[in-house]
Amino acid sequence: MKPIYACDDGYGEIKIIHRAEGILQSFSTPSRAQSGDYQQIEIGGATPTDSTVYVTKGEAYTVVDTLQTEDTRFAGFALSSLNRVLVAHALRQVGTPEAFELVVGLPLRDFYWDNGTPNQDLIAAKRETHRIPVQLRTLEGDSDLPVPDRVHVLPQSLVVAMQSPGEDPDLPIAVVDIGSRTTDITVVQNGKVDFSRCGTLPDLGVAAAVDRFQTAIEERRGKRLPNRKILHSALTQNKRIRINGAEIPEADQQSARKEALKEIAGRIQRGVERHARTLEDCDHVILIGGGALLLEGQFDWPHAQLHPQAVHANAMAWLETLESV
Repeated sequence: MKPIYACDDGYGEIKIIHRAEGILQSFSTPSRAQSGDYQQIEIGGATPTDSTVYVTKGEAYTVVDTLQTEDTRFAGFALSSLNRVLVAHALRQVGTPEAFELVVGLPLRDFYWDNGTPNQDLIAAKRETHRIPVQLRTLEGDSDLPVPDRVHVLPQSLVVAMQSPGEDPDLPIAVVDIGSRTTDITVVQNGKVDFSRCGTLPDLGVAAAVDRFQTAIEERRGKRLPNRKILHSALTQNKRIRINGAEIPEADQQSARKEALKEIAGRIQRGVERHARTLEDCDHVILIGGGALLLEGQFDWPHAQLHPQAVHANAMAWLETLESV
């Protein structure tokens, strides 16, 4: 059996789960890249020791944090060259062998039609996009990266729900997946998806929280804060914000952070309950995704539980599913 690499290719991060000599390994990297070849020159004029420039279908992309990176929040991201390059970069960082299998996902709303039948055309397109070659650009020329022998496509959130049975099998289980761009709600009952209670909250996730945090900070300080990377770190890691060479008062930053998290969590909770109608009848609610870590404790769901591997929950579930086949 060829080694399997499970990749949750999100708008905010690329997450990978795989096994190395039987030990589970996890890896994540920001979904940040820019169109074009921007080989970075190090201080002193030295050439870079490790290229992060990739070429696919004749298009060059540079994967690096320091550039004004492209916004991944567009409708066709899942099938785009940008997505393919970001996944290839993450797999290269992990160190895939020449022969391997890849499993990626699609949101439930995309994987299935409204009548519950799989969207075979989109599934096939997602499978094929990761079979298109990607080359690494170096000073010696472009070199081919390994292409997966086989690409599996599975639905997001659903496998997590199926792997988390409740005490009463007749009660539904809900999974709330809070990502960078969107929040997805999946409800499963008696081993079947209740499509009438599933849905997606577009443009409501970590990115929306960063936007609200930025507004709150700017209102308090009366200054524009254009550096989104700094704002993201301040919100998710409590890193202090500096303006004009000095840190802003901690009280301002903390009150703005609290305000942003409370508002976005409230909007997510109302949106989830609008789709699911109610969560009170659920055996339990599983919170997954990077936003689940950020917003833990902000929801009024007493039966909600943070997945032990919240960020890598989808990839973990996919890997375990394929390993059991």
